[in-house]
Amino acid sequence: WSNLDSSGGFQKPIHGHALLLLLLLAGGAEAFHICAFNTQRLTLNKVAKEPVLDTLVRILARCDITVLQEVVDSTGSAIPLLLRELNRFDDSGPYSFLSSLLLGRGTYKEKYVYIYRSHKTQVLDSYVYDDQDDLFAREPFVCRFSLPSKVLPSLVLVPLHTTPKAVETELNALYHVFLDASQRWQSEDVILLGDFNADCASLTKKHLDGLVLRTQAAFHWAITDGVDTTVRASTRCTYDRIVLHGEYLQSLLRGTAAFDFPRSFGLTEEEALNVSDHFPVEVEVELSCAVRGVQPVSLATPVRSLLLLLPLLSPQLGLVA
Repeated sequence: WSNLDSSGGFQKPIHGHALLLLLLLAGGAEAFHICAFNTQRLTLNKVAKEPVLDTLVRILARCDITVLQEVVDSTGSAIPLLLRELNRFDDSGPYSFLSSLLLGRGTYKEKYVYIYRSHKTQVLDSYVYDDQDDLFAREPFVCRFSLPSKVLPSLVLVPLHTTPKAVETELNALYHVFLDASQRWQSEDVILLGDFNADCASLTKKHLDGLVLRTQAAFHWAITDGVDTTVRASTRCTYDRIVLHGEYLQSLLRGTAAFDFPRSFGLTEEEALNVSDHFPVEVEVELSCAVRGVQPVSLATPVRSLLLLLPLLSPQLGLVA
């Protein structure tokens, strides 16, 4: 790292925080994408339709971990078929999956399914929340993942697909699931995510703002009110949400989005509705940013330009060069 020639830009050794900053700017930045997607009654017959399968694969390839909801396949074949095609799609895999059992009170039941890049993350532990008071139509399937990061080595995900009939009850109960998972694994870094039905006729603004997950400042609603997560042009509702807990996790947040896959893939509304009536929602976290207050740098930023900025940044940041 010392005495690089003129093309490298350095004439002296780099020490301390300056070296750390250089590593962050030049090559340390690595983003990790976490997504939630209500796949609207996903069955084997649905996945077997080539246009649907193609779109699902392209959506999943955007994410390092995706939590699927409304997987109602009782054959156990839909997800393996989806994974087979996903692993053939590009070189970003391999992908693996973890599925809950079918969950529900009556004859209608759904699974939560995690699909994840197994070379970047692994399942450390998982459990279905013990819903002794029967507050959830589909109790959360909680999972703890490892991450390829020294600054954020693990992360807890708590998915929920609420029933529209009891949104407020279930979202307030979700706070207790958070407490249970946080205490079980001694982790403050938790993401609550899924189709919360947290808008429009299912949950008024008054009741939304009264939720314990809203009144407690420690929770950050990354998918904010007013973001449309629905495919139909006739609706504009923020049903799908991602909520972050943990000051450190929140400091690593780089971006959030509801992914408009019909527009991105050039689909008509009818074609998109064959896939789902929901947009996937996603967050991007920075795995390598170890300095609070230093904003993550886009990977598109030329490294040479960043190196030229280093002398200008050094006095303000107290760097030693």
